[in-house]
Amino acid sequence: MRKFSFVFSGLLALGVLFALQQTNSLKSARYTWESPRVPPGFDGFQVALVSDLHGKRFGREQKRLVQAVRDLQPDMIALTGDFIDRKTKDLDFAREFLEGIKNIAPVYWVDGNHDPHSPLYGELHALLAEYGVAVLAGNCVDITHGGDTMRLLGYAFWELYHPIEPADIVLFHGPDDFFRFAALGCGLVLSGHNHGGQIALPGGRAVLAPNWHLFPKYSGGVYAEGESTMVLSRGLGTSDIHVRLFARPEVVGVVFRAG
Repeated sequence: MRKFSFVFSGLLALGVLFALQQTNSLKSARYTWESPRVPPGFDGFQVALVSDLHGKRFGREQKRLVQAVRDLQPDMIALTGDFIDRKTKDLDFAREFLEGIKNIAPVYWVDGNHDPHSPLYGELHALLAEYGVAVLAGNCVDITHGGDTMRLLGYAFWELYHPIEPADIVLFHGPDDFFRFAALGCGLVLSGHNHGGQIALPGGRAVLAPNWHLFPKYSGGVYAEGESTMVLSRGLGTSDIHVRLFARPEVVGVVFRAG
């Protein structure tokens, strides 16, 4: 009986350590978007996609997270929401991150589904403004690089049913509505929300996403529909279920190639 208890305790300890590693070990994922929508001046342009932080820290003053973004050498940083939720106590984690990335590249933000429900929502937007982050809420902006221009569109999560404009690049938190942007012929959609499933099978097949969504259609990586492409981040933090298994937190890099 003692031998069984010892073995069980050892296996339990290993399981806990593995879960901690899966939940806290940050990785980077890199993808390429090759398309006729990419003009010559944007060939080689790089975007860092950061999503679903949910109040989480990666090292003192977010140093691991900031370094992961810096290592991607981005020309643009896209933040696709859910940095806060109802349980977020303060914004120190967000200030540390924004302080760390402020001189890397221009930063663009769209709200996720959790952000507006946090009592810190107004403070978060004041912080974004303080750091010069461009907040997109149903509007387009032009971005320029190498003498060419591309159209960037951003929607807050609840704005989906407003008229959607065709755009070269779209920031939107929820991947399940990718088809709406694809139907309009938008080029690249950058998204988050599903946390890679949070609980997944070895190899990455998502089992359980936030809100207890079983086997989500989209979990992370690259998806195509018609002439449109979606790059989906597995996110960084957790919600509802505060553990990740085979869905490690990630920062995503996307390099553009003229097709």
